[in-house]
Amino acid sequence: MNRLDSPGKVLFEMTAMTLPAPASLECEVPTLVTRSGALLHRVRAAAAAVWRLAPGRYLAIRDGDDVVVLPLGRLTRIGRRATSDIVLDDSTVSRRHALVLDRGGWPVIADDRSLNGVFVNGRRVQEARLVHGDEVRIGDRVMRYVEVTNASNAGRGEPSASRSPQS
Repeated sequence: MNRLDSPGKVLFEMTAMTLPAPASLECEVPTLVTRSGALLHRVRAAAAAVWRLAPGRYLAIRDGDDVVVLPLGRLTRIGRRATSDIVLDDSTVSRRHALVLDRGGWPVIADDRSLNGVFVNGRRVQEARLVHGDEVRIGDRVMRYVEVTNASNAGRGEPSASRSPQS
């Protein structure tokens, strides 16, 4: 388990995100009468909750110094167009660049007739099955596919693939 104040690798180098405190922390006023470490425990619990994603499929995209984690639906449109489900404001991204869809229970990314293509783990693809940890490049934007299962939440709280890749 990485300490919050120590550098480490999660999926790639990340910086802390500023998120609003849960309502329980906003209401509680710390006093001198609390037992040693009680306030620190509540703050650590709130910070740890940030890294626990609900079971599902996500794309983690670097945005400056932050990493934005976006949920994927059964059909997710990625592109520069404002009507896309995931909008990437980048001139190297086509208006309709890629689709992420569920095919036979597996997540698949497909090129939507883009100019610059879709790359999975450095290889240009028209269509590819995604597995946890895959690096996806759309235009100049690099992102990571993350799949979180119930088993990973019950264990160490780290994302893991829900099934092994099949050939």
